[in-house]
Amino acid sequence: MNYEELIESRAAKKDLGIRLPIGLYNRRQVEGKYYNIIDIDSELNNNVKFAEGLKAECARNAELKHKNLMHFDAQQRDGEIKVLRLESGNYQTLEQLLHDHPAIVADRKFVDSLISQLLDVTEYLHGQNVWHVCYAPRNIFVRKGDNAPLLLTHGSFYMGMSERMLLYKGMEDFVAPEVSIGSDVDGRCDFYSLGKLMEWLFQMGDMPYEYKKVMQRCLCEKPEERYQTADELRKALRTKRETRKSVLALVAAVVIALLLIGLYFELMPETVNVDYVKPAPRQATDDLLEDGFDPAELGVVSGDTLIMTAEERRNQAEYEAKAEQIFRKRYTAEADRVLSKIYNNEHMSSSEKQFMSQMSSVNEELLRLQEELGSEAGLSSARSQLIASEIVETLTEQKKKGLKYYGVQK
Repeated sequence: MNYEELIESRAAKKDLGIRLPIGLYNRRQVEGKYYNIIDIDSELNNNVKFAEGLKAECARNAELKHKNLMHFDAQQRDGEIKVLRLESGNYQTLEQLLHDHPAIVADRKFVDSLISQLLDVTEYLHGQNVWHVCYAPRNIFVRKGDNAPLLLTHGSFYMGMSERMLLYKGMEDFVAPEVSIGSDVDGRCDFYSLGKLMEWLFQMGDMPYEYKKVMQRCLCEKPEERYQTADELRKALRTKRETRKSVLALVAAVVIALLLIGLYFELMPETVNVDYVKPAPRQATDDLLEDGFDPAELGVVSGDTLIMTAEERRNQAEYEAKAEQIFRKRYTAEADRVLSKIYNNEHMSSSEKQFMSQMSSVNEELLRLQEELGSEAGLSSARSQLIASEIVETLTEQKKKGLKYYGVQK
């Protein structure tokens, strides 16, 4: 499959809709206008408990008012709710956002804002005795433009079902153990799912200290060992973040003190014997400078304007390092898949002509992946090419060692 065919395939998949717990989400054109639609899963609708839960949620939907909740109108046919028409707006799932822009997780403001808003809306729902249950990236919408998270349907309305996990096909990892085994659930199942979301967000980069510590408690198997309220979780994040900042500030203070001590001794005056030096002849440029001539008129720029602050350099280096980590992980996985097409016992026993033809196709695909993933991660072409070459060379040597025999027929 070439690149153009891949794009067409992705577009076709989008047209099929996005699988949500209660049905398929899609944008549908009706009389020239586009609507956000959820087609209720017909198999689930045949379940009496599900149908009761859906009606109960539709009845409560208008009462739940929060900026991070999405509202909808139920469309009935033959006494059954077949379609939910969502409020107007331009949305995408969190899963889609991270697929199209993976480097966004390197922006701490985005992650902090996302988790903070999810905690706010979770706290509101718990006050209404509603549990969201599943914070899978596919089950969280974000508004295009400001990336504000929006929650749609809530799992607590459907906990009366004997087969609860029918709702969460493909999202089982984001559901607390007590939900999957049919036990009683409460708001603590939401904190388990939020912990899984944090783990997913940082799967391609280093997780900050505060999120790592909070996530460990969220993912406890027993509900009583997790956080009990959203406010408790929020305070834990704040406390651990302040601890990290205090440690960093202390380290910075020590470094600055050492630099100042070194600078003091460096600037200590020394007695130097200076011989008389005859002044240099007066130059024509001296007259120009005295007349108020500005060197900038000839394009001469002071070096001070090109100096970045230490904080800007650190932020730039941190962002570039995150982007490079993301590119390395994604490209390693893709390159391993592509190289496996030719470095296997079946293809290594083929003719030299056939092997070289396959090798050419593989090289083209590796180059295309390097350019595409490098661009998405925000790396320069030269940097992504250097990293890609190292990865391909390493994987090639590994695969050669793993072959039963190496060499092609002449």
